[in-house]
Amino acid sequence: MKHLLYIVLILFFATSCKKKTAVVIQAQDITSDGAAYAGQEYAVAESWTPFQETKSKIVATGFLDANGKASFNLKMKNNRKYVLGVSQPDNICDGGLIQHYLDHDKNNTVIFKYAQCSYLKFNVHNINCNGPNDEVKYKRIWLTGNNEGTQIVKLGCFNFEGNYFELPAGNYRYDWEVTKNATTTYHSENFTLVAGDSSVFQIDY
Repeated sequence: MKHLLYIVLILFFATSCKKKTAVVIQAQDITSDGAAYAGQEYAVAESWTPFQETKSKIVATGFLDANGKASFNLKMKNNRKYVLGVSQPDNICDGGLIQHYLDHDKNNTVIFKYAQCSYLKFNVHNINCNGPNDEVKYKRIWLTGNNEGTQIVKLGCFNFEGNYFELPAGNYRYDWEVTKNATTTYHSENFTLVAGDSSVFQIDY
């Protein structure tokens, strides 16, 4: 019985011992600049489940420096989970509130990527309509975020004047194809949306 108790205690201490791990945080936008996120608060939460009820506590907090960076050492118990989070910056259109589980077995370098908001007005004009069989197909691709939008298909004498709407800043491309008189032409144009700025993109066909 005594030997069994020793074994249980050894297993307990082996699974609950603390290991010091280095944690590096870098918050940055699409230009890899972290200055916009200086002063954002970060926190690490430790969680465990002793008796079928999960408990948690904050074990590390701080603020990102002038370059959007922070580094610290963290003692982590093998039988517990550790989640790192950074407070959500203002005027963000991509990234939001992100949580990251830390690895017990190695140093952790965690990069939080954000895209600030910009504004786009999109217009489409069939300037030389031939009738109801005219067709235009178009879609927008966010090159910076590697995200492709849904293709839109419109028929006839289509004209559209949009309002300004928010998009993540970065590099984009519009692809469109036009079919008139049974002939299809293909078009593509790149453009850049600057954070906090407004732009207009117009397709005339």
